[in-house]
Amino acid sequence: MPARFARASAPGEARKIEDKVYAARSILVVGAHAFDAEVIAGPLAAAAVQGGAEVTFLHLSMGEQGHPSLAPEYYCVQKQEEAAKAAARLGVAMRSLGLHDAFLPCDDETALKVCDVVRELKPQIVITHWHGSWHKDHRAAARLTQTGIFFAALPTLKRDHAAHTPQLLLFGENWEDDEGFRPEHLVDVSDGFEAWSEAVREYELARGLSSFPYVDYYSALYRLRGCLRGTRYAQGFAAASQSWQAGSGLFAPANRSGSR
Repeated sequence: MPARFARASAPGEARKIEDKVYAARSILVVGAHAFDAEVIAGPLAAAAVQGGAEVTFLHLSMGEQGHPSLAPEYYCVQKQEEAAKAAARLGVAMRSLGLHDAFLPCDDETALKVCDVVRELKPQIVITHWHGSWHKDHRAAARLTQTGIFFAALPTLKRDHAAHTPQLLLFGENWEDDEGFRPEHLVDVSDGFEAWSEAVREYELARGLSSFPYVDYYSALYRLRGCLRGTRYAQGFAAASQSWQAGSGLFAPANRSGSR
């Protein structure tokens, strides 16, 4: 078996992350553009909703620069309508920060906006882009999410909502974010695939606007990950580093049962 798949296919470890995901009551997915959240975590979101979780897609921008002929202000309206229809099919809530496609700022001011959403929704699981991407907005989304979680955890940082630390930060798989990405954890999303297949087609982007065959690619990818997971469909995720996972508990109540 190739080394890159050896860890991903370990059943015990995969199920440990999977159990955490599906035990969560609140999940936040942060995408650079409308359509990104749907592909990095759409099937998972639909499956989690069926299990009773509340899932929110936070679109940092609408991706309004992505139409070959439609002006951005008009395509923005179209993408908002498409995103709302897709969210309804998946059963998720939808929000947007209304930032500008291709010009996502990667600064503390914007990260504080992400922080505010994290504090308000109090998700146990947060999913966003992998940082290794040629797309500057995707790199920015990954950094903004991590910094936003950092700010959200600070008890001394006064905002409208109290501090909150998610239990787990995952990075989803996107064809544009493949630099250094390893699918360390495979999560069974078989129960959410059909809803995703219908939802993603609400976007013109999935119906042939681009020369890239999005639906074919992701359908095949989820099936491939499912083969490795031993299920019909699965999605691959990378996790934050061990130091991040340990550090995320710095502001949690002290664990009295063991050493610090």
